[in-house]
Amino acid sequence: MAVPRVFVSSTCYDLKYIREDLRYFINNMGFESILSEEGDVFYSPNQHTHDACLSEIPNCQIFVLIIGGRYGGSYRKENKSITNMEYNQAVKSKIPVFALVESNVWNDHFVYQKNKKNPEVNAEAIIYPNVDNLKIFEFIDEVRKSESNNALYPFRDFRDIEQYLKKQWAGLLYDFLTNSIETRKVNDLFEEIHRATEKIEYYTKQVASKVGDAYTNVLINCYDIMNEYNVVQDLKVCWKINVTPHAVIKSQTLDDICENKIVATEEDVNSISYGGPPYQCTRIRYDILEEEYAQMRERLVKMLGENSMTDEDFLNAGDA
Repeated sequence: MAVPRVFVSSTCYDLKYIREDLRYFINNMGFESILSEEGDVFYSPNQHTHDACLSEIPNCQIFVLIIGGRYGGSYRKENKSITNMEYNQAVKSKIPVFALVESNVWNDHFVYQKNKKNPEVNAEAIIYPNVDNLKIFEFIDEVRKSESNNALYPFRDFRDIEQYLKKQWAGLLYDFLTNSIETRKVNDLFEEIHRATEKIEYYTKQVASKVGDAYTNVLINCYDIMNEYNVVQDLKVCWKINVTPHAVIKSQTLDDICENKIVATEEDVNSISYGGPPYQCTRIRYDILEEEYAQMRERLVKMLGENSMTDEDFLNAGDA
């Protein structure tokens, strides 16, 4: 059975007993704890140990951050601690972060913040008894000033951590279950709308076939064909080009319907710009659009012929 993997990030030596208690607590919850000192991280021979820890984080579903008074070792490639870089990796991987800070460190941070705003005091010259490096305060600010998932809970002992995580993980489960139910409701609603739309389209075609003339039936068939191709939506949404059956019949190529205002770059990506003219896309995307457009127009012309209607007849009927 798959279970959530919980990565525990903190300095190791000063928070050794907190980490041991966390391991027991996480495993007792039925989750899998990931702690570097317990051999839970695979240290590839081809990686630095710092990078091995970062590589393990995207494989986890929950990230627990404990900030204590010791700054710890610096990450080899950045001017940040290893713990700070692990936090950054969790944020980058969009993993839920549950961050806690020792209450004494939190209090020192409060004093530091107050003195930073006082022009008569050099806040960095003050000795803060519960931290060994002022960069810890920068780390705290980074967490609490994040645009989302920025809760930071002060704790006095492990009991505070345990109670906090129990409540937060219960909330996480409740949020998941509630959103799943709402998602199912929305999906059901879209399914009902889809079925209703199909019925409307069916009855519209039936009415048109009974009371409409040949041109109307052909026009409906044209739109049915065009709805199968992404090129129509790309031209409409991205480049605001009015793609109608008449415009496609008039324009033999993609360049024709775009009035020869396409600029294709040689980038090795499949992308298209918004706006224009000029209309911009990569060469790869241009080739896709061009091929789709040609296939779509060929089917329209063939369908007109099957209904004994020439291109000119169709265009004249639309102008009438």
